[in-house]
Amino acid sequence: NVKAKKHKELGKICEERIFAGVDVDINGLTKHFSLTEHDQLNLFGKQVQLASGAEQLEYHADGQACCYYSAAEMQLIIETAMAYVSYNTTYCNALYMWIDGCKTIEEVKSITWGSDVPVEYQSDVLQNYLAKIAASTETN
Repeated sequence: NVKAKKHKELGKICEERIFAGVDVDINGLTKHFSLTEHDQLNLFGKQVQLASGAEQLEYHADGQACCYYSAAEMQLIIETAMAYVSYNTTYCNALYMWIDGCKTIEEVKSITWGSDVPVEYQSDVLQNYLAKIAASTETN
């Protein structure tokens, strides 16, 4: 089935992008954080520590020793990471909806990661993400 194969292909790309992680600017330094499932679980644990009032939390950027981050720094890491995961997951789901709506094999094959999803397949969540992305690129 061409649609199932395309779902699998794009799902794998989505997972690879998420697992590759995200850069976070902390006090003028860019640090990279991988987001494998294990990393994401660790970040959920850090959210619990933050909620319980921790003021400094231990964590490590890729290739760096474990160090302490302030509550505000850890919150920034978590928010950036989770937004990245959520955006990619939402985008992938929109691609799936688009694939499911295709009428021809050629149309299915033309869909790639990075394609602009037609509005009719964009959820409200994806539209909000796209608007935020457009606004941030206009201000940079």
